[in-house]
Parts: sequence; structure tokens; C-alpha cells
Amino acid sequence: MTATTAANERRRFEYGRHETFTIRHGWLGKGISYIQDDASAFADDEAAILDLGLGSRMVKSLRYWMEASGLAMQDACDTGRRRSRRLRPSRLADIIRLHDPHLEYPATWWFVHLHLARRPRSVWGWFFSDYRERNFDRAACVDAYRRHLRLHAVNEPSLSVAQRDIACLLAAYATPAAAEPQDPEDGTSSPLQDLGLVVRHADTGRFEKIRPLDDVPVEAFLACVGAAAADAGQESMSVTEMIGRGGGPGTVYGLDAESIEDLAMCAARDFGNRGVALDLLGAERRLRVPTGDMADWLEQHFIRIGDVA
Repeated sequence: MTATTAANERRRFEYGRHETFTIRHGWLGKGISYIQDDASAFADDEAAILDLGLGSRMVKSLRYWMEASGLAMQDACDTGRRRSRRLRPSRLADIIRLHDPHLEYPATWWFVHLHLARRPRSVWGWFFSDYRERNFDRAACVDAYRRHLRLHAVNEPSLSVAQRDIACLLAAYATPAAAEPQDPEDGTSSPLQDLGLVVRHADTGRFEKIRPLDDVPVEAFLACVGAAAADAGQESMSVTEMIGRGGGPGTVYGLDAESIEDLAMCAARDFGNRGVALDLLGAERRLRVPTGDMADWLEQHFIRIGDVA
């Protein structure tokens, strides 16, 4: 299920669980180690504060980011009448710890972004599926977000809450324009900025969604196509659908038609032995991707590049 909400259907959205902190360098690697090595694994906030060396709000934020990025899920077991707060690692977390424990490979961050951008009923899912403006200012983005929530959310937030959600999103993703100075020692910057999906223009105060300068890994592309096709109950997607469908590679990765066509051909060539095919149905080309866990494609990426950590 994507963040795109069906027409006339109102649902409960999440707000503010990030505690205004973006994902920071080192956080997710620390979180993965913690939930795999420590029996409490965020079940006890006070223990997590001591174990992780973070403040109470940062611990809450990290817990949220672990869930939102697809790295952790709440333990299914119950303790008496209260549901366990313990987090357990996802398959994605297991693969990252095995191949990229310090989250140094760009592909790892494309998969983190993929989970965020497809998170239903969240500001991340809205921004990368439903908000189609490419050039905008902060106020216009907040207004559009609130209009969407008035139509689709059963729990509308206050203006200040909506503003904080948008502020966190833009702080996480927006990088200064190339001509503007950047501080390489800024420890509060988010690794998601390195994906190059949003640019901030300091001279105008406006933001711009752009096509990433670096190539999106073909495996991240396939994971997105497979998930978006499954959303629609399909086994394949046309190029047109991949460009425009919420939760698909056009909206999630900011890809244009040419980039999508190139990636589709590359995917069929490199992963035909895994059931990926680019079929011609009438005048329409459709990319067929086998269903499965999105994390399987990250594992295939590390196999392809020869990482055997």
C-alpha cells in the first residue's frame, strides 16, 4: 500500500513522531546494532537513553526512523495486556548489517528512501506520491499538505504541527544549490540530502524537486516497480504508469520517461534470469517484476557489485 489515499477514504495520519529531528549520520547503523544486540531494543526508553547516549527526544526520534525506514518493526508478542514496545530487525536491516553495517553505500540510502517515500499516511508518502509541484516555497507546501489532510485524514493537525512535519521533511532532503557553500562537518545534516532529490535555493527561498544527478541503482528501481505494481494488483507496469503512479519510480525517485525506459531495459537485461521482463503488449511496453520482499533486491545489488562482507 502506498501513501496515496483512495478517493473519499479518510484515514488516521501520523504526525510529529520524528520529534523534529531528521535522520542523522550514524543513527541508523547504531539503531540496527541496538535492536539486534540488546534484548530491550527500545522497549525501555530510559535504558535506550543510557545505552545509545542520546537524549530522550532523540531516542524517540530514532525509534521512529527505524520503523519508518523499514529497518524495524514492533515485536508481535504481548506482555500481559500491553503490546510489547520492543523492536525487532526487518530483513532489510539484516541485509544492511551483513553488507553495509556503516551505511556507506548509496544503494542502502535509496532503499531507506524508498520505504519512507512509500510510507502510507505520512508526510513522506504525501510529498513523494501526492504532491506534484516541482517548484514551490515552504508556505505553499504546507498549504498543500493541509488541503490533502482535510480531504483524507480523520485527525487533522494544527497549523504548527503541519509546519513542523514539512520543516523536518525539507531539512532531511533539501540540499543547497551547487553554487552555495556547504559545511562538510555539519553533523546535523541528513544523509538523505546526498540523494539529490530536492534543492533549496537560498536566493529565492524556494525549493525544487529535481531528477537525481547520480544513477538510481537498478535494484532500487525494481523494488519500487514491484511494490507499485502489487499496490494495483498487477504483475507489470507500463512506462506511463511508472512515470505517473503514486508510489512508483517516477514520483518516488523523480525520474523522467527517458531514465525510466533506460532502467527498464537494463533491468530486463541484467535480471531476466530472475523473472524480470520487458514485454510489448500492443503498442505498450510493460516491465514485469516478480513479487517479493523489496529487501531481496538490495541483496541482489550487493551480489551484483561483488560485496561479500
